[in-house]
Amino acid sequence: MKKANRIAGLIIILILCIIFIGCTIIALEAYSQIFGRVEALTDEDYTTYFTWKEIDQVKYPREEVFFNSSGYRLQGFIYGAENNNGLVFISQGLGGTADSYFTMIMFFVDKGWRVFAYNNTGVAGSEGEGVRGLTQSVIDLDAALIYAKSSNKLKDLPVMLVGHSWGGYAVCAVLNYDHKINAVVSFAGYNNGKDVFNELGVLSVGNVFYVLSPQFWAIEKQIFGDTAKLTAVDGINKSNIPVMIVHSSDDDVIYAETTSIYAHRSKINNPNTEIVFYEGEDESGHEYVFCSKESIEYWKWALESWEKYKVEQNCGSLGLFAEFVGFDKTIANELNIELMESINEFFNNAN
Repeated sequence: MKKANRIAGLIIILILCIIFIGCTIIALEAYSQIFGRVEALTDEDYTTYFTWKEIDQVKYPREEVFFNSSGYRLQGFIYGAENNNGLVFISQGLGGTADSYFTMIMFFVDKGWRVFAYNNTGVAGSEGEGVRGLTQSVIDLDAALIYAKSSNKLKDLPVMLVGHSWGGYAVCAVLNYDHKINAVVSFAGYNNGKDVFNELGVLSVGNVFYVLSPQFWAIEKQIFGDTAKLTAVDGINKSNIPVMIVHSSDDDVIYAETTSIYAHRSKINNPNTEIVFYEGEDESGHEYVFCSKESIEYWKWALESWEKYKVEQNCGSLGLFAEFVGFDKTIANELNIELMESINEFFNNAN
């Protein structure tokens, strides 16, 4: 009888081990797919945002620079080399590139700021097999700040941080480190990567995601160590510098009442924190939280037209669609000037 119980126990342990190994393999494969590379654009690629090749390069020249992060060589660009108001870092959202924020880059250059935009690990001209995970953005921003501090051209400039989504987390979480930063603006940022990953996972596949959740967290810990525990709110509170949190009630990626920094606002005790929250008629979503109302309405029309075009024309070419409807990049990428002017004043006051 005892022998039979031992055999049964061993069988149960074996089954559990097989399940664990299977879940780990699935988690590793899913992780690599979710956080794969974001490739650089080719000259043939059509984008709905402006790239450097499309703008006035005489007015907005840039210097390409490189710095190291997590053992990878990252690509950055310095704009407004003659500007001395301060240095504005722009930390990108997941899935985009440094060029995705060109209207914002041009705005800050026009206002007298030098701008440091860069491609995170695994993005465009930066090295890396993939973007590694939701914590990587803070590691790459930390590396960019270290690079700037070592540069004779940049080290004496006041530092301002601007980030969107993935970058919106980074610009606040990096405040847990000891960099000298004057002010921060976070667009649609999340408080920590684990909560976002869990929420989006459950929304995608249901509660079965919780079976894989321990494996995903183990992967995060293996890759990032204690950095995976950093939260945006802890950084905001530790720094005590001016921080502006911008979020919209209809954000369908970083939900306003759950995973966002805004959702954790009651835990913020930094008295220099300013919150800009859009709701009702002023809702601006996730991707366009810093864009004008005209831009947001234009995008609603464009997305509806795109879906209709794909069905009616049996064509999935974004470039052909843009030509067909006369897509206007100027309207599509128009900034919320009132918001941006307030950010410019916010930075000037922190200078």
